[in-house]
This record gives sequence, C-alpha cells and structure tokens, in this order.
Amino acid sequence: MAEDKVKVSEDKRPFSLITGVGEIDDVRMYRGGKVLDLAAKLMGVASRDVSEMFTPELALDVFYAFYLPIPSIDEDRVKLLDANSQRDLVRLATVSQLLSSMGLWRVKPFTSGDNVTSVVAAASFLEKLMRSLGRQMAESRGKSRGEKSREKSREGAGGQRGEMEGSQSQSVDFEQMMRNAVERALEAAERDARTAKSIKQLLSGMGVGSTSTLAFDESADEILRLARETDVQKILENVEGIKLTASKSRKETRYSRGWVRGLEYGSDLERVHYSQLVLPDEYFLASYANSKLLLYEKVLNSTRGPIYVLLDKSGSMVGAKIDWARAVAVALFRKSVEENRRFYARFFDSIAHQPISLKPNTKPRDFLRLLGYLARVKAGGGTDISGALKAAVEDILSTPRGEERVSDIILITDGEDRLNPEQLEATLRRAEARLHSVVIQGHNPYLKRVSHRYMSVKKLESKEALRVVDFT
Repeated sequence: MAEDKVKVSEDKRPFSLITGVGEIDDVRMYRGGKVLDLAAKLMGVASRDVSEMFTPELALDVFYAFYLPIPSIDEDRVKLLDANSQRDLVRLATVSQLLSSMGLWRVKPFTSGDNVTSVVAAASFLEKLMRSLGRQMAESRGKSRGEKSREKSREGAGGQRGEMEGSQSQSVDFEQMMRNAVERALEAAERDARTAKSIKQLLSGMGVGSTSTLAFDESADEILRLARETDVQKILENVEGIKLTASKSRKETRYSRGWVRGLEYGSDLERVHYSQLVLPDEYFLASYANSKLLLYEKVLNSTRGPIYVLLDKSGSMVGAKIDWARAVAVALFRKSVEENRRFYARFFDSIAHQPISLKPNTKPRDFLRLLGYLARVKAGGGTDISGALKAAVEDILSTPRGEERVSDIILITDGEDRLNPEQLEATLRRAEARLHSVVIQGHNPYLKRVSHRYMSVKKLESKEALRVVDFT
C-alpha cells in the first residue's frame, strides 16, 4: 500500500516526453516557462492568457526536440499521460508530429546543442502553433455545427456503427489538424532559427559576450524580435559577404606597472626578472651598468578616441546603398571591439538624428541594440554634411580623454554638399579627429580636401567595404 502511494506521488511530478530528459526540476521548468512567455509575448498576450493546453512542460518538450541531436519519445512516460485530458492529448500529438516531421531536420543545423537558437526556435514554433490551432479549431467548430443534424440521423439509422464512424472521423480530423499546424509552425521556426544563428555567430565572431553563455540566453527575446525584421536580415547578408577577419591592431604603451607581454634586456630594477636575483653581486651590477639585466616587458593598451560612423539616410540612399552602409557600420563596430574603443553611429539627412553610443567591452544586448538602431531608420530627406560632422565632433569632445586622443570619423554618403574647408579643418583639429570620407558613386571635392582618407566607392561590394574598415 505504501509503495502504491509513493508511485502515485512520483507520477504526479512533472516529466518530459523526450527520452533522457526525465523529471522536470525547477531549472528546467523555468526554461519551459521562459519559452512559453516568449511565445505569448510574440502573440501580444500575457502568458496567463494563453490556452491551458499550452504548458511549460509542452514548451520544454519542444525545446529539447530542437536542442537534442536525435530526440525521441519516451514511451514509458507516455503511459503516464491522462488519456481523458485534452491538454495531454495535444501535448502528445504535438511532440509526436514534431519528431516525425522532416521539417525538424531542416531546423536542426541551427539549433542542435545551442541553447539560444533552441529557445528562439521553440518560442517561434509555439507561437505559430497556437495561432494555427486557434484558426483550425474555430473552422472545425463552424463545420461541426452544420453537421450535427446529419450525425443525429446517421446515429438513428446506423446505431453503434454510426457512433464508431463519427469517432473515427473526429480522430482523423484531429490528427490532420495537428499535422498541418506543426508543419506551418516548423516553417516559421526554421526562418527565425536561421537568422538567430547568424546573429549569434556574428556576436561570437566579434568577441561580444564570448565568455558568457548566460549573456546570450538573456538576450534570446531580443534576438528573436530582430530575426523577424527584414532590414536586419539584409544587414546580416551584407556583413556575411565582408568576410571579417580578426586584426589585433590595439596600440600599446610601455608602462612599468602594466601587463607582462614578454622579456627584454635593460636596467629598470622595477621590472627585473626573478632569475636575476640569484646572480652574484658583481655579475648583477655589471649587467645593470651595461643594461643587460633580464626584465619583464610590460605594456598597457593605449586609450584611443571613439570610432564614429556617420550614415547618410537622405532619399537618394534608399535601397542597396543604405544596406551596404549599414553592413560597413557593423564591420566598423567589430573594429572598435577589437581595439577597445567607444563606438558611435549616427544617421543624418537635413538634420543630425539621435546617435547610439556603445562603450568598450560591450555586451550582447548592446550590439543587438545597435542592430535594431540600424534597421529602424528608413532613407529619406535632404543632406547636411556640415551639421552632421559638427554633431559628431561635439560627441567626441564629450567622451573621457585618454592617453592617445585620436578619434576616427567615418562619413558614408552619396550626396554633394558645399562645405567650408577651413572651418571644418579647425573643428576636426579641436576634437583631434581624423575624417575618413566614403562617397558612394560620386565625388565631393570639399570633403576630399579636409579628409585624412578619401574613398570613392563605385561598386557596393565586400572588397570596397574592407577598404573602408582597414585603417590604423
């Protein structure tokens, strides 16, 4: 009798239908709840308003279906489900159809072993599933009302046989409804998981948040939101073509209390290598006098001014031009991360719009904020280059000063604007800023005169983008 009570209490504990997962502890339940909350947010409702058929347990099953390399159903756990519960029926049907669909294997390359993209795919899948089932159930209810009279007459004529046929018909309809809903949901999950994977790979390649998996997990909702924006997808496509490679171009300053970089000879006693302390006094003093003591070579990274990107969003920049400019901005952001520099981006047309500023050692959510900023702005308006450059200089002057102040302003435009070279040169000198002008399919003699580097871009290709980013 006592054994039966223990078995019943164990059976009541939440469990997963995926083989190897077993009972759902608090940590796993939290993950399932997070996936369900994200799916509800995508639908524009609170998680408490989601149908009771969709539970954290179901959400966790879906997550592991995407996360595990070769998921399968735990038949022993299936036996513990309540055959009379519609919630358990929907859960089992969802997991069964998901694991038997070829569409799951199209998503697998983006989700296997990846917490973040699996959360994104699971939330996307559940959102689409809830929407699809809601529509199909509404249609099914409408049809069933019209068929009630026919069912009654069939039951009267056929008795038990009519009931059995009606039951079989309902079972087939439910199975078909679930299959259709799961296939549609998998299409949405594949699109979102693909883009989410690209975003995460870009983040990891830049070194943003590379030491913290948790930092990526906390950004899953923002990654999914951005994955659904068309302009973000265009930016990612263009950035992939640039083929960014790591370039350790940080400048360093020798400093006796800095980080050890290597060994060298000299006479600085503050940096003497421990091995020199065992030398005989005469030999030590002779080495000191001749600057032949073995020393630690110590350096500090020089603090440099910001990398500041000014992006023209005037009406003539619409289409491929602004897409290319945004991708170049992302590549320049990577450069700022590698060189431990503050990064600014500001759009301008006839006025200078609000900038975005990211500090060195940025976190994943900061980069996602940059992607959102770049994707939101649409081309339109006139062109005021002078006003934009003045605004950039003011921003640079407001940043903390470092040992090496030199900042770099990268101006990307296709417009012509009359400038006052003497006044602009004085403004740039005041901020100790170098101007890199990138003129798309055009020429501006005023900019050429005041620029530290002037480029005229004829074709919007990755090779041209790399030329823009390649400076020291």
